[in-house]
Amino acid sequence: MIPTESEGASDSDATLEIMTDLPKIISVDDHVIEPANLWIDRLPSKYHDVAPRSYRLPVKEMTFIGGKFTAIPGEAGDEGDPVDWWFYEDLRRPLTRLDTAVGFARDEVILKGISYDEMLQGSYKLDERLSDMDVNNVEASMCYPTFPRFCGQTFSEAQDKELALLCV
Repeated sequence: MIPTESEGASDSDATLEIMTDLPKIISVDDHVIEPANLWIDRLPSKYHDVAPRSYRLPVKEMTFIGGKFTAIPGEAGDEGDPVDWWFYEDLRRPLTRLDTAVGFARDEVILKGISYDEMLQGSYKLDERLSDMDVNNVEASMCYPTFPRFCGQTFSEAQDKELALLCV
């Protein structure tokens, strides 16, 4: 039983008591960031050199003009904050704060590169995600991918269809 204020209960105890009376939330629009080692850990080793892989590099150019997103990575040692990029075939795609806005103030959710170190771990780690869901009173969550896009377009547009199918 949760103690009352006269028994030394805090405001957080009172909030917890109220939350236990509310039904848990089922979220149908959540997003996840794929872990940096996702495909390397799960694909046969013969694909490791061509599988989607993550690199930490600075941003040379990143713009969103007229609905068109452009991102070009810099080279290791170039100026600029290092951010995490997905490389797959000819695609070079940085992770951005728009991908994982949780933990940032509304005015900080901008088109800016981000590294795994800067985002909340619940964005890409299962146990931390489940803990975050408990804090937010979420029972179940429908999660959408980031790098593969909504329904795997990244892979359906790929040249190597055998690898793409394995990635899905």
